[in-house]
Amino acid sequence: MKKILPGLPLVVLVVLFVSCATSPKLPQWALSPPSPDGTYTYFTGSASSGDPATAIGDATDRLIAGIMQYIGVDVRVSTSATARASLDSYSADLRQTVETESNNRLAGFQVTQKHLAKEPKTGITTAYILARYETRELENEKNRIAALFKERADAVAKPEAEGDAFAAEGRALDAANRYIEAMVAASGAEVENAAIKLERNANKARAQIAGIGFVIGDGKSLHGSLGKAFSEPLAVQVSRVDSLGRRPLPGATLMIGYTRKLPNGQLGTKTASFISDASGYAYLDLPAPDFVGRGKILVQLNLSSSMDLLDKVGSGFEPQVAALEDEIRTKYAELPYIAASGASEIPIALYIIDKDENGQFMNLNATQSGLSEALVKEGFSVRSLNLDPELLAGSKDRLLAQARAMVPEGTLRLAYGSAKIDSVRKESGLFLASASATITIVDLRTGDTLYAADKSRQVLASDEASAKRSALRELGALSFGKDILASLP
Repeated sequence: MKKILPGLPLVVLVVLFVSCATSPKLPQWALSPPSPDGTYTYFTGSASSGDPATAIGDATDRLIAGIMQYIGVDVRVSTSATARASLDSYSADLRQTVETESNNRLAGFQVTQKHLAKEPKTGITTAYILARYETRELENEKNRIAALFKERADAVAKPEAEGDAFAAEGRALDAANRYIEAMVAASGAEVENAAIKLERNANKARAQIAGIGFVIGDGKSLHGSLGKAFSEPLAVQVSRVDSLGRRPLPGATLMIGYTRKLPNGQLGTKTASFISDASGYAYLDLPAPDFVGRGKILVQLNLSSSMDLLDKVGSGFEPQVAALEDEIRTKYAELPYIAASGASEIPIALYIIDKDENGQFMNLNATQSGLSEALVKEGFSVRSLNLDPELLAGSKDRLLAQARAMVPEGTLRLAYGSAKIDSVRKESGLFLASASATITIVDLRTGDTLYAADKSRQVLASDEASAKRSALRELGALSFGKDILASLP
């Protein structure tokens, strides 16, 4: 729309009207408005009043009303602010053009004639206004304004229609996202029947997600061996049940987590992202287990983009949003993951010495005994060595040479190290002993280190000697025993 500077004051316009009313005879266009001629569409407006200015203003209103009727807009409470503002601006431009007789404010629109007729007996003045609008420009305005009024409805209807199309194709996740987009649009305050439209799309989105399920591997527990690679990838299939039965769900983003040992020795979960292929499958190359015991494989449907969209739904629709979020959170599956160690099948020799608070050798053999009992209990074949304690302070090669010469045939591993009483103090009639140790396990054939750790332990006992012995024994059996069982390949 082209605009110029504001027009003349209304008082001046009245004077111009009056000066034009030199003949009491009405012009033909006032009696019979012109029909469209192929180039222009004509509009008239007329009104009577005892006050000429009022007559002119009312005639202008009726002229503009005729144009608006032609355009066909229907302003409602639900009409968007953008559409209202554009319509108000357009109406103001029409009024300014009529009042100022400008030909440049609106493209293709101009006032062609005006006429004032005053009835001598009653003093009533009737104002007549004739305007023409280039039909092409008028249709452009009509289409522009119609598009604005349709825009808000399309914001709901378009994504909902796209969701319906995706649902028919079996593209459940794409359909759900489109329905959620429609929910966001429907939650706007300017949408007519917003609650009905939002509820409908929420139900559609929930129905698309509800039928999704997973199959991990063969559906049974996954078994692995510590340090041993799996022979093939773990297959995860995602599918959806609908009226046609169970169908693969391609293009689904999956978060697959599996148990791994953390740097602190505790078990945690490592997670990777995958996208299902055309057959609904994703394949995880599981690394060799680095733990012994029970873990799990966890598969989740990654709908973070949908959750982000739900955050944009306007207030007042919390129950619908919560129901859909709950449905999304149920989209996961677990598979038990059990890792065993083959270490118990490999004979191992132990050589661990105990030292007192001053670092002097103690002939307690408590740490080694505790570790030996823990390993034997789990089926290990354990042999004890009686080496020179000074070997622990020398080179590793010399220690291994002596061990190889002394171990029984078939013994393939050596656990060696030293434990020390760090402190003993009396507390409330009891003795608290603190002990620490370093233990290393090597392959006697290659010299490779298989395990190395530092650990400590505190124990309370009724007398000092018992406290020291128990601290060392539990250090071997509990602190190291459990860790070695969970870590040694």
